[in-house]
Amino acid sequence: MGNNIMIAGLSFQVATLFVFILLALDFSVCTIRRIRAFGTDHALDPRHARLRNSRPFQGFLVALTLATLLIFTRCVFRVAELSEGWEGRLMKKQGLFIGLEGVVIVLAVYLLNFFHPGLCFKESRVETSTQASAARSSDEKATGSGAGRTWCGMKKKAVSPGSSMENIKA
Repeated sequence: MGNNIMIAGLSFQVATLFVFILLALDFSVCTIRRIRAFGTDHALDPRHARLRNSRPFQGFLVALTLATLLIFTRCVFRVAELSEGWEGRLMKKQGLFIGLEGVVIVLAVYLLNFFHPGLCFKESRVETSTQASAARSSDEKATGSGAGRTWCGMKKKAVSPGSSMENIKA
């Protein structure tokens, strides 16, 4: 019974990771098609151009892709290994166990640590804080107050006293 629960859990992990891989691939293909159709300047947000073009961010994307594939490989191996039971052929092959259980996870961990988002997104933090200050200051100039925008991008409008609506779509 316990073996079946482990196989079910790992199978669920494989299935969800496979869906993630498919969605990431779909996003990548759609982004590439959009760039080809409209050009980089019109297809992508120009505020993030410096981040997209930085080597650390591109390295992060490669590292994330490789780490995901390595973890996926490990999970598929574990399902195959456990489906034969605790006395199965794959369970007794120490070389496969070390290679597909230990080495791939160690490689994934090193990749994600070497290309850590905190290190690879530095351009984004500087850019965002500078742009946020500029946006706040331009909103304050335009409205004459600190009204600005809400978190979801709607402009705040002056509301008469007693009104229950604070945000109205612009």
